[in-house]
Order: sequence, then structure tokens, then C-alpha cells
Amino acid sequence: MQTTKENFIGQIDFDHFQRNVEKAREIGWTHWIGDIPVHEELLKFYKAFKAKRYNIVPCVDSNTQTIWKRDGVSGETIGVGVYHQLGITFPDTVDFRSGSIFVDAADVQGKNEITYCVKSDDIENDKYSAQSDGYHVRQSKDMAKTVKLAMKYLTPLDYDDINDKCTGALNTGIYHLREPAQEKLHKKMSIEHSVIAQEVAHMIAAGYQPSTEAFKNALDMWAREGAELKRMQNYKPRACFVWVKPNSLSYKFTEDKVVTECTSMDDVPELVRNKLAVLQIAKNGDAIADVGVRVSDITYWIFA
Repeated sequence: MQTTKENFIGQIDFDHFQRNVEKAREIGWTHWIGDIPVHEELLKFYKAFKAKRYNIVPCVDSNTQTIWKRDGVSGETIGVGVYHQLGITFPDTVDFRSGSIFVDAADVQGKNEITYCVKSDDIENDKYSAQSDGYHVRQSKDMAKTVKLAMKYLTPLDYDDINDKCTGALNTGIYHLREPAQEKLHKKMSIEHSVIAQEVAHMIAAGYQPSTEAFKNALDMWAREGAELKRMQNYKPRACFVWVKPNSLSYKFTEDKVVTECTSMDDVPELVRNKLAVLQIAKNGDAIADVGVRVSDITYWIFA
């Protein structure tokens, strides 16, 4: 199947990817994973891994590295950008990554020496500091050993894994829903001391009717929007995390212990179903009061 903008899985710009593909085809590059031009050793590594875990999906998440190749027609040496690293995901979780595989090709005393590498957040490599790029990487010059590492660390993500990756989006969404109410209340209720003194003097002298524009505006705003602003400034809805897969849907309210898996939308609670319909036409990152947060094309937080 040809890679298009709609089915492309990667974190780099699709047009940039397409240009790399076209140039690699022009010079006759021979090492490919689908439409992805890759380093020869990465292709071997990927095939060995896929032979053991058939449902992995490669993702183009990093930029190319240049390999120099002699053109068979002109004899000129031409640089071609090929991929040395691929993100690894699975059909149900294409918006997320289990990790990545890559090769490091080093010139050692005139010989091209290949190191096969696996990267995953689950790896803690004590040879490096926690802030170092190598902390989440295991590697070997033996491809078979590295395939075993890939089998151990690059596994399908489950509901809890996806939930953890999306919790930040829930907190961000609720913050953005609270912020306008908090800002509006602060702005309207933040009145200069001299104005307050004038108002207090007036209150003492007469039956209370606001005499300053600031107080009038604050009280008018409070009469119109006070209840809703008060609700929104400390907004903390009951939340339900929803993961939509090709053939099923999983959901769990934050206070529940068990994830519910539905193979038919008829089995999904009406509250979840209706609010999910609204979020599916929103943009990624959008937070809608009393509806929820759209995290990605397949993950959502529903507010109950």
C-alpha cells in the first residue's frame, strides 16, 4: 500500500518524508520497509524482529542520515537520506510508541562497525545518567541479542500504558477550562484600595448602592455569571478515559478499578457515546467544559 498523508505514521513532516523517498528512488536505493528507505542493517534488524513479533508497525519519527552512493550512470558520488531509526507501535496504538529500534554505523579503523540498538522508556541503563540519551537505550553488536531486547521491551501498550501517557492532557485541559474563570474573577474583583475606601465610606453614609464604576461592574458581572464562574474556577469533573481501537472501545472512570471493553457501540454508555461524538469532530488538544478533552485521534477524556 502506497504511503499517503492520510495513512502516514510518523512525527516528521510528511512532505519532507516524501521528498526523501523520491530522491532515494531516483538513485536506485535498494533497502526499503514499505515506502521507507532505510539503512541496510536496519532492514535486517527490522525483519528479524518482525519475524518474532509480526504485528509491529514502523514509524518515521526521526530525520534521515546521509549515505553516499556512486551513481551508476554519471559516476558521481551522490548523498541519499535514509532512515537509521524507526519508532515502533502497534495497530491499536498508532498515536503512541512502545519505543524505537536503530542502528549506529561507526567507522572503526576503516571498517564499518554496526551496533544494533533498542530504545524504550522501560529501559534504565545504569551506565548512563538519567538525563543522558543513552539511559533508555540497550545495544549490542550481536543482532540476535538485540532482537531479544526488542522482544522484551517493545511490547504492545495496554490500557493503563495509554492512560498514563494521556493524563497530562487531562490536567492541561482542566487547567485551560479553569483559567478564564479565575482570570475574570481576579480582574473584576481586584479593586484599588482607594476605590475600596471610597466605597466603604459611601456604604456607611447611606443605604448600600455602589457609587464606583468598578464596584458596579463587579456586581453586575457577579449577578450575570457569578455562579458559573465560581463553578469553573475550581472545575474538577469526574473523568473517564476512552481508547478507541479498530475493532473495539475501552473505557474506565478514574475511580474504577476495572477497564470495560466494548466490541459494539451499543454497549457503550449513552453518556460516553454522546460526548465522544462531540470530541471526535474537535481538534487534538481541545478541552470542552462538561464534555471532555480530545487527546488524539484514538484517545479521549470524557467528563461526567
